[in-house]
Amino acid sequence: MSVLNEENIKSRFCELTHLDPTEAEGYSSLITAARAFSEKRFLREPVGEEIASCEYAAACKAFYDYTALRIASENSYATVSGGASLRTYQSGSVTAAENLWKQALAALPEGLCGDVGFVFEGAAG
Repeated sequence: MSVLNEENIKSRFCELTHLDPTEAEGYSSLITAARAFSEKRFLREPVGEEIASCEYAAACKAFYDYTALRIASENSYATVSGGASLRTYQSGSVTAAENLWKQALAALPEGLCGDVGFVFEGAAG
């Protein structure tokens, strides 16, 4: 059973991205993945007010993934009337989203969450 409420994570994700809930539905896989990523790193089950902090941290993870996805997406568009537009995202926004996520993790109580850096969780051989 999931400890974190995905609807709460989605709500916080919408606050961070300025998307409405309908638009956020297109990113439900990012939100689900961020929830699973967060829950996998719990060293113990969060209780009380810790749950809200964990949901915010999961929303920050989803926001980080969303920002990286937006950077990688197509930047130029052509219109039916022959016009063209260019959409640009600053790579600094990915760094800012990562910093927000790290700050949210740092605000969690000590001993609640394991390392989220690059590590091999297991290897066969």
